[in-house]
Amino acid sequence: MLYRIFKFLFYLTVKGYFRSIHIKGMAHIPSSGPVIFVANHTSAFMDPILLGVHIKRSIYFLARGESFKSKIASTLFGWLNMIPIYKPDISPDEVHKNKQIFSRCFEHFAQGKTIMIFPEGVSKTERKLRPIKTGTARIALGAEDQYNFKLGVKIVPVGINYSNPHYFRSDVFIDFGAPIELQEYQSDYMAHPFETAQALTEVIRTQLERMTIVVNDQSLDPLVKDIERLYRSTLREDMPEEHKAAQDFYLSKEIVKAVTFHKQIRPKQTLAFQQRIRQYLHALDRLQLSDAVIRNPGQYAKSLGAAIYFILGFPLFIYGYLVNILPYKTAEFLSRKVSVRKDFIGSMKLAFGMFVFLLFYIVQILFIISLTKWYWGLLFALSLYPCGLFAVNYINQWYRLRGHLIFRRLYSKKRNVINRLQVMRNGLLEELDEGRLLYLESKLD
Repeated sequence: MLYRIFKFLFYLTVKGYFRSIHIKGMAHIPSSGPVIFVANHTSAFMDPILLGVHIKRSIYFLARGESFKSKIASTLFGWLNMIPIYKPDISPDEVHKNKQIFSRCFEHFAQGKTIMIFPEGVSKTERKLRPIKTGTARIALGAEDQYNFKLGVKIVPVGINYSNPHYFRSDVFIDFGAPIELQEYQSDYMAHPFETAQALTEVIRTQLERMTIVVNDQSLDPLVKDIERLYRSTLREDMPEEHKAAQDFYLSKEIVKAVTFHKQIRPKQTLAFQQRIRQYLHALDRLQLSDAVIRNPGQYAKSLGAAIYFILGFPLFIYGYLVNILPYKTAEFLSRKVSVRKDFIGSMKLAFGMFVFLLFYIVQILFIISLTKWYWGLLFALSLYPCGLFAVNYINQWYRLRGHLIFRRLYSKKRNVINRLQVMRNGLLEELDEGRLLYLESKLD
């Protein structure tokens, strides 16, 4: 019961936290039977929450055993479908309990249940896949072995790709891959269980790497992000049939490969280009401009639809802002006051947001009911969440409009600054086009 309540509340919270959530491959999730979901792990509790609210089936999660030390925590986590697992480097005195945990997982699969595992074993906010542990393969193959490979356990790989999990109103792309069947491993496992578990682990690693953006050389990540910011909008024009989130994912993977290629064959030119693109983007940030307004100046500011939106939507924005600003600021304040590891930042914001907004909403609803009738309180309750989302969108649209207004003011007073930025941008695009052709030619060789 508690699991379902939290799933609903976190679903609303996740929808409000992210600007866009695009999910691909939901058809790959079996509607019944035992399933192990394996996913990359970049944002602590954010990852299981995000997947848990979007997968229709009830999920059990393998979680770090040291979190279950107190009786209260152990009981609460049990209600939330969490199962402890112990790591030799963290809880060496309790590793022996894993044998019992594995048996419990086997029983879950025999009952057709699902388990979520993050096989990297630790979360870290990097676009990098850390070494995959063999635990997933050992649990899956061990369960099948115990039931003579008749369970039909399937392993579904999941790639989670955030624009930035710690920024409010960021984007996320989730990709569910085709299930990995275990029947083909039966004869090998009977003969060589250890080697077969390693082979299956390598298959899981390969699938996750294919479904995530991996920058093995972290020194290149700033350059990759700068190119994404400047060049992805141009590259999207060649992929009109794809959703924007999927476009950005595939393009980012190619950008990583291209940047790696150029660093290897032209390290000095790559470094010089990195300095020039950083100079251009830094100039935009200093002037409070986006690359989009340089690419397509003035169009939004001249839009009649934008004017109508801001005029007619203003009363609704004021209402949504007033009833949501206090819980928003409170959650923001609490998130800043709690010191956590970087990979927990987004998770803390999400958790504080859910509990703080829920508390403030209840208080406000009770207050309205005390002043009026119950049906006005109900109407007020139904308006809080959607009007809050409208207020957030209104503010985002205002910042977008403001960027165009700033551009027009600069263009009228300091046209040489804008001209210089456009020249810089065109030069960078020419270099990127040339580099792209060189990279594509190398793939043909």
